[in-house]
Amino acid sequence: MGMELIKAKWWVFVIIPVCLALPFLTPYRALASEMLIFAIFALGYDIIFGYTGLLSFGHAMFFGIGAYGTGLVLTRWVPSLFLGLATGIAISLPVAFVVGFLSIKRRGIYFVMVTLAFCQMLYFIAFKWTSLTGGDNGLHGVPRPVIGPLDLNSELLFYYFVLSTFVLSVLVAFRIISSPFGRVLQSLRENEDRAKSIGYNTDNFKVISFMISAFFSALAGGLYAVHLNFVPLDTLSIFTSGDVVIMALVGGIGTLYGPIFGAMLIVYLKNLLSAWMENWNLIMGLLFISSVLAFRKGVLPVLKERLWVRK
Repeated sequence: MGMELIKAKWWVFVIIPVCLALPFLTPYRALASEMLIFAIFALGYDIIFGYTGLLSFGHAMFFGIGAYGTGLVLTRWVPSLFLGLATGIAISLPVAFVVGFLSIKRRGIYFVMVTLAFCQMLYFIAFKWTSLTGGDNGLHGVPRPVIGPLDLNSELLFYYFVLSTFVLSVLVAFRIISSPFGRVLQSLRENEDRAKSIGYNTDNFKVISFMISAFFSALAGGLYAVHLNFVPLDTLSIFTSGDVVIMALVGGIGTLYGPIFGAMLIVYLKNLLSAWMENWNLIMGLLFISSVLAFRKGVLPVLKERLWVRK
């Protein structure tokens, strides 16, 4: 499967022991679950941004659809977590197809603006449709159902459920990226015209990439709804889209493990700084600017390169 996949697997074996101990290392266990949920979100986003080369500012729409889809099933239909997650993902995929199909007709800043416009449209639909979504108050009372002998109301058990989902997501994502399909996505990022010249239908690959990314984003959104027992309207906001872009950039795009690290780091720092000071957003902004200036490729890839050089 090649050296890159072997290295990727090595990183997986490094991440897993850390994740197993994570709920005992964070100030509270719910924070560990949130870190992994946003790691899944950033992992999915890296497929469209880091590998396909499409900067989307609308990925909160898929995160929010997953959250609302899961929340609505659990609160108004049947208390089945798997059915809730599947519903959120099932709704997000046709939306991703339509948005992707229409967005890829544009390039550069125009692509960014189209994805942003779709995200804002869904945000205002959710804001106005109060009978379904709760509007500005959000969707309350999302339960954590029991799965066999497992009561997910236990923060520790819920964390390990999220961890198992995270590990599966990482393995699936690495398999996708290491496949011939993943190689084509990287060729689109490097030189789309050359990919076209050798016979690839680049539009089809972009739309499929968009849908794969939406799958992981909706999965993360569904887990987030269950994690909070609540779906805030902010799951669909531009700020959530901006957060995942920053997570990917800080960690290092085009690596998968980089955005995972970036997401976990930023979620941890946000919670830590917000508990200490009121102006924590200013500090986060300064840290982001500093990391981009000092680590152009992302924190983790640069650290990895320096370690290899020392060896």
